[in-house]
Parts: sequence; C-alpha cells; structure tokens
Amino acid sequence: MQRTRRTTAAFALALAISSIGVPAASAATLVRGSSMRWHPATATIARSGVIKWKAVDTRHTVTSYGTNWSFSRSLAAGSSTTRTFNRRGAYKYYCTIHGSVSGGVCSGMCGKIVVS
Repeated sequence: MQRTRRTTAAFALALAISSIGVPAASAATLVRGSSMRWHPATATIARSGVIKWKAVDTRHTVTSYGTNWSFSRSLAAGSSTTRTFNRRGAYKYYCTIHGSVSGGVCSGMCGKIVVS
C-alpha cells in the first residue's frame, strides 16, 4: 500500500514538472539525397521547423537559389546538415554536383522547402 502511494506521488510529481511549459524538442523533417534526387522533392514544414538533409548514397551539396535565402553545404556520403526556417515562404535549393540552375530554372537534383 505504501509502495503504491510512493509510486503515485512520484508519477504526479513527474507529470507536474513536465507541464511547467518547457517546450518539447521538435523532430527535424528528413530530406534524403539519393539516386540523384531529393526525397521528398518538396517538403512542407511549419514556421520554426527544422529540415535535415542527408546524403545517402554519394556526395551532394545543398545550395540555395533565389533571392530569399543564402545557404550552401557540402555533404559527404552518410553525413547530414540541418537548418531552422523561421520565416514563411518557399525556399529552393539544388545539388551543384547533380543539378544546375539557369535563368532561375533548376534542372536535375532540385528541391523546395515550403514554410507555412
């Protein structure tokens, strides 16, 4: 009986501490680079969301294009990088090894992040 009370009290204390308002860590949305494509090609996240790009099969780059952001990372096979997006909008990127941009149009390994 006394053990049950201690367990109940410990559970109640843990519940009270967890509801103080400490924000939970949000999981990153994963975008995988493989087979010369970004998977998914378009990822939609909420404002202040995190994108994690991972080079699965070979070396890739994550390079922004357009006027609303600047970002460039080189990823060895198996490595990853993240970025938090705090502003709404569409953010385009491509792999400079497996894609290209000409006249604002991307071909090859291109992707887009939509922040709502």
